[in-house]
Amino acid sequence: MGGGRRAARAAMVGAALAAALAGCARYYWSKPGGTLDQFDRDNVECARASSANPTEAAHGIVNESLYRRCLEARQWVRKKERTPAPPGSYRGFE
Repeated sequence: MGGGRRAARAAMVGAALAAALAGCARYYWSKPGGTLDQFDRDNVECARASSANPTEAAHGIVNESLYRRCLEARQWVRKKERTPAPPGSYRGFE
């Protein structure tokens, strides 16, 4: 009986640990040879293209689907990375 409880407790601890570790990962954008300046420019332009107005774009209020498609059309790739992200990975409005 005690072994069953220990196994259940171990499973719960393992699940909690996995959830905590998953929380350390965030989405970043990158592309081969892409620079921070390029990402900043594309990020702002895609925010403008996917927002209802300039104020929303400036605050990162975007239509996420349109925003992602815009960056993908510019060859940026969205990928979940652990923090700290590798060089050449940039955070967008998400």
